[in-house]
Amino acid sequence: MSRSRRTFRTWRAGRRFRNWRQPRRREWPGIFRDVAYLTEKLGRWHPDTLRARWWVSQWLRDEDRHTDVLRLAEAEVADRTAEFGEDDPGTLRSRSSLASALRGAGDLDGAVAVARAVVADSVRVLGPDHPDTRSRRADIARYLAENGNPAEGVRLLRTLYTESRAFGSERETQTRSLRYQLIVALELGGEFPEALDLLGEEIADEAGTVYGIDEFTGDHNMKHLREWRGRLLAKAVIR
Repeated sequence: MSRSRRTFRTWRAGRRFRNWRQPRRREWPGIFRDVAYLTEKLGRWHPDTLRARWWVSQWLRDEDRHTDVLRLAEAEVADRTAEFGEDDPGTLRSRSSLASALRGAGDLDGAVAVARAVVADSVRVLGPDHPDTRSRRADIARYLAENGNPAEGVRLLRTLYTESRAFGSERETQTRSLRYQLIVALELGGEFPEALDLLGEEIADEAGTVYGIDEFTGDHNMKHLREWRGRLLAKAVIR
């Protein structure tokens, strides 16, 4: 739904949003002006405008400006709902992002409530086995675990993890992601032996992962997992 084609000026306004570089604090006024300009000239739903808004949210999150992230997420949901309706896949994604923004802002009760509503609508609109629906079910489990209810979070994640494992290599990436989240929930619930067993499986899988020329990614991930195992072992001993 773009209002016009790209011009040199829109290209220049959008070029800062074509890389991951975190802006310096003094650049923020210009960033917001560029987003406003892209919105005016290309339209709110043009790919360049969408990319700009996405990067702004990521940069704000990196600066722990969670109130600003939440404000933008609420506006995105309101605008998408008005333009496309509540059941549009893009609206569902923005509502899921709103739940994440609420979590970042410390409102875990709100995050759980929004996430539950999004999952219910995702099941109805997309189906229970759609990748987005499965991912959003995992979000609920994570929010519950972080919100003082690790037992329910663990129960939901165990179910999702078991379901995903049944598909074998077809869902390997998702299975590993769910296992990671399950380990986090188990740690929050003090279930260290099971968490350590699963973390051992993750370390073994990570050791067999080939990253090609980007070997640093594998080294960084393995270092993180081994340090995590050390912390879990220490907690298990103390307990």
